[in-house]
Amino acid sequence: MPLLSRKRLILTKIESTYGTDSSPAGTDAVLVRNLEITPLESDTVSRDLIRPYLGNSEQLIAQARVAITFEVELAGSGSAGTASRVDSLLRACGMAATTTAAAVTGTAQAGAAGSITLESGASATDDYYNGMVISLTGGTGDGSKGIITNYVGSTKVATVQKSTAAFTPDATSDYSISANVGYKPVSSSFESATLYFNNDGVLHKATGCRGTFNLSAEVGQIPIISFTMTGIYNAPTDTAAPSVTYSNQADPLIFKADNTSAVNVLGYSDACLQMVSFDVANEVIYRELVNCTKQVIITNRAPAGEIMIEAPTIAAKDYFTMATGNTSGLLCFQHGTTAGNIVTMVAPVADISNPTYSDQDGIQMLTLPYVAIPSSAGNDEVVLTFA
Repeated sequence: MPLLSRKRLILTKIESTYGTDSSPAGTDAVLVRNLEITPLESDTVSRDLIRPYLGNSEQLIAQARVAITFEVELAGSGSAGTASRVDSLLRACGMAATTTAAAVTGTAQAGAAGSITLESGASATDDYYNGMVISLTGGTGDGSKGIITNYVGSTKVATVQKSTAAFTPDATSDYSISANVGYKPVSSSFESATLYFNNDGVLHKATGCRGTFNLSAEVGQIPIISFTMTGIYNAPTDTAAPSVTYSNQADPLIFKADNTSAVNVLGYSDACLQMVSFDVANEVIYRELVNCTKQVIITNRAPAGEIMIEAPTIAAKDYFTMATGNTSGLLCFQHGTTAGNIVTMVAPVADISNPTYSDQDGIQMLTLPYVAIPSSAGNDEVVLTFA
C-alpha cells in the first residue's frame, strides 16, 4: 500500500539528557505546514578503486543525520502564561524560556508619555520585563496598553511602546503586566529536542535536534516561524501514528492593522509597516568524532532581517543618515489583541544598512535590511514573548 502524503505528523519534546529519546507522544503534536524532511542526510565517501574495467566504486556513508524543515503559524497557546507548542522548538534553537505564570500588578510610582515607574517591589534586574504586555487598569490612562521595550531595575522605570492611542500614566495609575512566556537567546547550555516524523505509519526519529528559525510577517498573510532542524539519525520503523491532540496552538491572525500594533521602526512609531522578518541565523553543525558522542552543535548566531515600510519624508525619519552614521535603534511590534494569543517581538538594537526603494501600488516603499546587536550584557538581541 502506498504511503499517503496527507497522513504525516510531527511530534516534538525537549530532552532531559542530550541525544536521549524523550519519547514525544500524541499530546506533543505540532501543527505545521510546508514540511520537508531528508530522513537520511549524509556525506558519501567513494572508494575510488583502480580496476581493469570501467564503472563506479562502492560508496560508504559517513556523518548520518536527519534534516527537517517546516513552518509553524505565529500564534499563542490560547492561555496567557502557558507555553505554546513551539516552545520545545524555540528552546532547541538556542532560546531560553522564562515563564511569568500570573499577571504582575501594582500601582505606578510615577509616569509620563511612554514611561511608567513600577512599584518598589518590581524586579531589580535590567530588561526583566522587556517584551511583556502592560495595561493600565485604573487611575489615569485606564485602558491604555503597550509593550515594555526597556526596563531599568535600579529605578523601576519601564519604557513602553503604546499599542493604544496613548500611554500616559501617573502616580494614580494601576497596571497589570500580562502572564507570559518569553524567549531570549543563550550562548551556552543549549537545550535539545527529539522530533518524531510519522510518515503514514513509518516512524523516523531524530534525537539531539537543534536548529535555527526565521520569523516572517507580511500584511495580508499569516505570520509564520520557519524552522530548520538537524538531528541524529535513528533507523526508521513501521509504527502506527498515535492519536494526536493539537493543543496550545491558538488560531492564527492575519498580519494587518486591526491585529498588529505597537510598531516602532528605529525610533519611528508612525511607520506604515508592510513586512518584517527576523532570522536568528544560528550556525548549526553536526559532529561525529571518534571516542565522542554524536552531536548537533550551535556554534554561532548572526541575527538579521528586513523591514519594509512606506517611504517617509526625510523630515519625518531620515533612515539614510542612520545607515551612513551607523546609528541603531529599537525595532518592535505586537501581533494579536487577546490574552493568550498575543506575540511581541522586541529587538532593542537594530542596525540598518543599504536602504532601497521599491514600488507597491504606485506608492514608494523603503526596505531596511538590519542586523540585531546584543548589548554589553549579551544574549539580548531579541526577545519573543507569548502573552
